[in-house]
Amino acid sequence: MINIKEHFKLTAIYTFFATFPALLQLIVYPVIEGETRLGAEDFGYLAIVEVIISLVFTISIFGTANGLARLYYDNKDEKQAYNRLVSTVLTGIITRGLLLTGLSILFAPLIGSIFNLPALQDFSEYGPWTVVSGLNRAVIFMAVVLYRHEKKLSYFIIISLLSGLLRSGFQIAGVLFYDLSFKGYVYGTAIGGGIVALGIIAFIYSTCGIHNKKSINTELYPFSRPLFFSELIFWGLLFADRFFLLGNPAELGIYDNALKFAMGIQLVMQGLSASVQPEIFRFLKEGIEKKHEDIRKLSSLLLAESLVIIAITIIPVMVFIMIFYETSLKLSAGIVAILFVRYIFRVQYVIFSWPLMFSKKTIWFFILNFFVLIINLIINWILTPRIGYYGAITAFLVSSFFQVMILLIIQQKVIPINWNYKKMVYFPISIIAVASLLEIVKFVYNINAFVISFMLTGFIITGLAIIYKNELSGVLKNLWKNFFTKTPDSGEQINNF
Repeated sequence: MINIKEHFKLTAIYTFFATFPALLQLIVYPVIEGETRLGAEDFGYLAIVEVIISLVFTISIFGTANGLARLYYDNKDEKQAYNRLVSTVLTGIITRGLLLTGLSILFAPLIGSIFNLPALQDFSEYGPWTVVSGLNRAVIFMAVVLYRHEKKLSYFIIISLLSGLLRSGFQIAGVLFYDLSFKGYVYGTAIGGGIVALGIIAFIYSTCGIHNKKSINTELYPFSRPLFFSELIFWGLLFADRFFLLGNPAELGIYDNALKFAMGIQLVMQGLSASVQPEIFRFLKEGIEKKHEDIRKLSSLLLAESLVIIAITIIPVMVFIMIFYETSLKLSAGIVAILFVRYIFRVQYVIFSWPLMFSKKTIWFFILNFFVLIINLIINWILTPRIGYYGAITAFLVSSFFQVMILLIIQQKVIPINWNYKKMVYFPISIIAVASLLEIVKFVYNINAFVISFMLTGFIITGLAIIYKNELSGVLKNLWKNFFTKTPDSGEQINNF
C-alpha cells in the first residue's frame, strides 16, 4: 500500500532538489536581460544553443541512463557486477561526448554555414563549448538517475545543489564580466557544469573502477538503442519549432523565453515522476497482478500533483515576467498558460511508458515517436511560417495528443492496467482543450492574458476538487491525524487514488 506521508515527503525532497538548477536558471535570465544587456534576439540565439546542447546530451546518453535504471534491479545484489555496469555506462557517455567535441572542432566552419544569422555562423567561437555543456549535462543526469534509484539522497542533493549554483554563477559571470553576448552565457554554462561533471567522473571511477565491458554493452544496447532513437525523435518534437522560427530571432526569443519557464514546470514534473518511477518499477517487478492497484493509485496521484502545480504557477510566472523583464520579452507572459498545460501530455506519456519500458518493449517508442514527429513537422511547415509561434504551439499539441493516445493503446495491449480514464485521460485533456479555446478567444477579441489565465486556473482547480473530492477528504483526514492528533497510525495509507 502507499504511505501518503512518506510519499509526499520524498516527492517534495526529490522534486525540489531535482528542479533546483532549473529554478536558479529562471533567476539568471532577468539578471542577464535588459536594455543594456541581452535582448530578445540574444535569447533567440540562446534558444538555438539549447537545441545543440540537448542534441549532444541525447547522443551522449544514448538511452543508457534509462537502461541503467532498468538493469539496476537485475544487478543491485551483486556489487562487482553492478560496479562494472555503472562504470561501463559512464565510459560510454564520456566516449560519445568527447567524440562529438572533436567533431565540433574539426567541422566548425561547416556547421556554422548551416545558419543564416551572422551571430551563429562563427561556430568555432561557441560551438565546442556548447558540445561540452551537453556532455556535462549527460554525466550529471546519469549520476542523479543512479543515486535516485539507489536512494542515496545525500548524493542526489549534493549534485543538484552544486550543479545549480556553479552553472548559474558562471553563466552570470560569463555574460556580465567576460562577453556581453550569448557567447558569455555559453562559456559560463560549460565551465560551471564541467566542474560538477569532472567531480562525478572522479568519484564514480574511484568507487567503481574504470570499465567498458563488452558483455554489459551487449546486454545494454539492445535495450537502450530503441530508446535513443526514440529520444532523438523526441528531441525533434521539442525543438523543431525553433528552426521554423529562426527567420525572426526576436519572436523566437519571446517564444523560447516563455518555454524556459514551461520547461521549468516540466522539470518539476520530472522531479515528481523521478520520485515515483522507482516505486512503479518495484511494483512491476513484484508482479502486475499483485501490485495492480498500487500502480493505478500512485500514477493517478502523480498526475493530480502535476495538475495542481500547473494551476498554481501560471499566474505567478506571468507576474514575474512582467515585473523583472525590461525588453520585448515581456510579451512572453501572454503565452505562458497555453505552454504550461501542454506538458500535461508529457506526464501522461511518462506514466503510460513505464510498463513498456520495464517489459523492455522499447522498440515501440521509436515507431510511435517517428510517426508523431512526421505529424509535428508537417503542421509546423504549414502553420508556423504563417502564424508564428502559435503554429508551433498547435503542432506540439496535436502531435502530442496522437502520441499519448496511441501509446495508451499500445501499453494496454502489452500490459493491461485498469486506469481510471476520467482522471488519467478525459479530465487532463479537457484542460488542454479549454486552454486552447481560451487562447483563441484571447487572440480574436484581444482579451487581457491575465483574465484568460484566471479562467483557466479556476477551471483546473474546480475540476480537481470535483473529481478528487473523495481523495482530498481522505488526505485531509490523514494529515490531521498525522500532524495534529498524532495517533499511532501516522503512516496510514491512502486507498482512494
